[in-house]
Amino acid sequence: MTFSKKRLFYLAIIILIICDLILLGYVAFHSVDISFKKTVYAFDFIVCIILWAEFIYSYTHSEDRKQYLRDNAISIAGMFPLDFMFLRALRLIKLVNFIKKFVLTQENKSFEKFLKRTLLDKIIPFSMIFIFVIAILIRFADNSINDISTAFWYTLASMTSTGYGDVVPTTFSGRLIGIIAMVGGILIFSTFTAVISSIYVSKISNDNHDNLESKIDDLNAEIKELNEKIDELKKEND
Repeated sequence: MTFSKKRLFYLAIIILIICDLILLGYVAFHSVDISFKKTVYAFDFIVCIILWAEFIYSYTHSEDRKQYLRDNAISIAGMFPLDFMFLRALRLIKLVNFIKKFVLTQENKSFEKFLKRTLLDKIIPFSMIFIFVIAILIRFADNSINDISTAFWYTLASMTSTGYGDVVPTTFSGRLIGIIAMVGGILIFSTFTAVISSIYVSKISNDNHDNLESKIDDLNAEIKELNEKIDELKKEND
C-alpha cells in the first residue's frame, strides 16, 4: 500500500496526538519526576503548534472559510497547551477529524457521503468526549474509584447498562455522574443502533428497487416481443 505525502502527514499527526494524550494522561494520574513532566508539556506545546499550523493552512485553503470555522469551532479549544483536562479532552475531536481526513484522502466519495448522511462524523467525536469527561468526573468525584482505568471501566459498564457491580460509587456526586453516564449511554447506543438499522433498511430498499426495475425491464421486453408478433400477424393477414 502506497501513501501520498498528504496521507503520511495525516498519519504522523494522528500518531503525535495519540502519544500526546497518553503522556498527558500518564502525568495527570501518576506521580512523576518534575523534569519528565516538563518534557511532556514541552512535547504537548510542539504538538499544539503543529495543530495550529495545519489549522491555519487548511483555513486559508478552504473554499468556504466560514463553514470551516463552524465545523472546527469546538476542536479549536483543544489546540491550546493549557493544563486543563477538559480542554485537552477536546483534542479527541481533532484526532477523529484527522483519522477521517486520512481515510478520505483515498478520494472515496461514497464513504464521505455515508459519514455525512449518518452523522457519524459528529456522533463518534461526541461519544469519545462524553466517555472521557465522565471518566474524569467520576475519578475525582468518588473516593472509591482511585485510578483512571477503573474510572473508564465503570463509565463503559454504566453506559452499556451492564452493571457488573464490581465498581460502585459511594458518594452522591458519584452516583449522579453514574446516572448521567447511563442516560448518555442509552442515547448514544440507541443512535448507533438507529444508524445501523437505517443502513440495513436502505440496503433492503435498494435491493427491492433493483429487483423491481429488473422485473419492469423484463415486462417491457416481453411487451415488445408481443407487439412485434402482433405486427407480423397483421402483415400476414394483409
